[in-house]
Amino acid sequence: MKLLYLYIGHMNRPLNEHEITFSNDYQVHFDRRHKRLLINKNPETQRSIYGERILDLKLVVGKNGCGKSTILNLLGLTAHDLRQEFWQYEDENEPLPRKAHDWFALYHLEDDLFALEGYNLPALLEVASHVNTHYSVAFRYDFQTHDMTLLDFLQDFQEKDTECRYISQMAYLSYRLEPDAPWYGKQKRRKYEKYDNNFFERYDISQFDYYGVEHFLYLAAKNEDNFRLLFDNTPSALKAELRLSSNEIDGKRFFLEDDPLAEAIYGAGGTFLSVSMPQLQKIFHTNDELNYKHSMIIRYLEELLIYLLNEETVKNDRIFIISGRTEEEKYIQRRDFLLDFIARLTHVPAGPGSYKDTIMHPYDLQLAEQFCTAIERIPDCFFKSGDHAEIYLKDCETNFLEELMKCYDKNRENEMHEINHQAFLSFTVENLSTGEMAMIDLYAAILNGVRGWNPQKRNLILLLDEPDSRLHPEWSRLFLKRLMHLLGAEPFSGYRFQIIIATHSPLLLSDVPRRDIVCLQQTKKGIEIAEANYGFMSNLNDILLDSMFLTSPFGAFAEQYTNAIIAGITALKKAAFERVADSHIDLNSQFECLQRDIDLIDDPYIRQTLQRSLDAINLYNNRQPAKMRIAYLEKELERLRAAEKDRKND
Repeated sequence: MKLLYLYIGHMNRPLNEHEITFSNDYQVHFDRRHKRLLINKNPETQRSIYGERILDLKLVVGKNGCGKSTILNLLGLTAHDLRQEFWQYEDENEPLPRKAHDWFALYHLEDDLFALEGYNLPALLEVASHVNTHYSVAFRYDFQTHDMTLLDFLQDFQEKDTECRYISQMAYLSYRLEPDAPWYGKQKRRKYEKYDNNFFERYDISQFDYYGVEHFLYLAAKNEDNFRLLFDNTPSALKAELRLSSNEIDGKRFFLEDDPLAEAIYGAGGTFLSVSMPQLQKIFHTNDELNYKHSMIIRYLEELLIYLLNEETVKNDRIFIISGRTEEEKYIQRRDFLLDFIARLTHVPAGPGSYKDTIMHPYDLQLAEQFCTAIERIPDCFFKSGDHAEIYLKDCETNFLEELMKCYDKNRENEMHEINHQAFLSFTVENLSTGEMAMIDLYAAILNGVRGWNPQKRNLILLLDEPDSRLHPEWSRLFLKRLMHLLGAEPFSGYRFQIIIATHSPLLLSDVPRRDIVCLQQTKKGIEIAEANYGFMSNLNDILLDSMFLTSPFGAFAEQYTNAIIAGITALKKAAFERVADSHIDLNSQFECLQRDIDLIDDPYIRQTLQRSLDAINLYNNRQPAKMRIAYLEKELERLRAAEKDRKND
């Protein structure tokens, strides 16, 4: 199974009636006038050079605004997000001609079985009129007559000899960098649309998750070969930090026995809130009843309660009395007492004027319990104080942070609860550069995206929108090699990938054959799909001028600067000819100014060419000493003789 082709009809976007091919196995063309889809097998199947697991790879290139993101959005967004992205889409049974925006994607299922999905498919096929405008269909194709036989909607179609539907065997993984601009009015994308089963499933993996990033870093820090090679520097210095972020307890007033919040939490028993620092414990004459790890957990629960009770006049109707003998018993007793109070707050109505139904949301209670359990898995040796833990990933015998990372993901993904637990317990990774963070974010997103699938989905389409935009050119040069290396790792065994990358990097283009490059070229007539003339192992300047559509291989400011030098030399040459007999005019200052400008140019060929032009003008400067003029002429004569000798030898 694979994606073959995308047709974009009317979109109110730069792309209009365009065809993009994503596989070399078939030649596809849609005759819009006659509403006829032509599919032909390529006579010779072209071998993939990217490995057995990579079915196809395509790069989409073009200037900003030419439609690269539009293509990836059409392929990768859920139906809900498509309606948000392209506001013209309306789910009408019979859209008016002016509203009949249309597109479709073509997939090969097996043998002569194909599928279409898109918007406004009635423009291509005669289907039942009751369907929505977003849907997909399966059909059988006759390669001799080019006739299509509609079989069923793809979500309902299945062959007799198979138990699984085709639509469940393939999914999209979409990765893009959303612009962090408050003035840009794009709504948040959905990671997954549960109730839209008309299309192949789409998942947005660009929204980071703690579990995926931490798991990837753990594998790299433990020197797993397939992940260690993705780093230039040693990942052994990777350090994770867990901190108690909120510090209400550290306010001195909470150490007083008669503090109202302390009594509200622990009852009227005069019990102190947790004190993390030994020196403060000595000041207030308390015993070190908890170790650092247990202290952090208790303080986390107390911080939650302080946050809640600062707004509510609720007191615990039970009294906490320490009866445990060992440190472990004291900790469990206090932890369970606090969790029990939090659990009862989930049934207490919030005060008048509150936006909440109850003081504590039940989901936050579940998260608090899970955070406690996850922190308890961390060995005591990593805790530096009652509010700080440092964990070097290379020192972890097992990946005990996985459960904690899942807690952070649950806290971030569910928007129904009221408390952001990360504001109380923060988790960060240190000792990474900006480029390393960008690389890890992408690779971890792919790793975690694949790990989350049902094994039934054996075909995954990766949509990567400018994935190397934040990388150093050397890392950009290594990008495809590292990506292929990653997809060859054990977690990806059993999956087959089709990769589509939108990029501005000529280094990526030099890594793929030109047959795998789709160029969106801006012309006076609009956007045209052009073939690349340069690709695999091509010179970067050739790629820049051809496939990347640059008008010059130089920076525009430097080019303007150099053109000004050429204009200055031309003007000076004219002045030297006209004033050669006028001995009282001194051109030396103009020569010196141009000489300083030429000396700034770093390219040796351009600098020498300009220098020769400037030196030639010196012949007409009567103020120049005769010896200098003779020396120049002798040097120029020697250069011309050498050039003539080379010409004869050729």
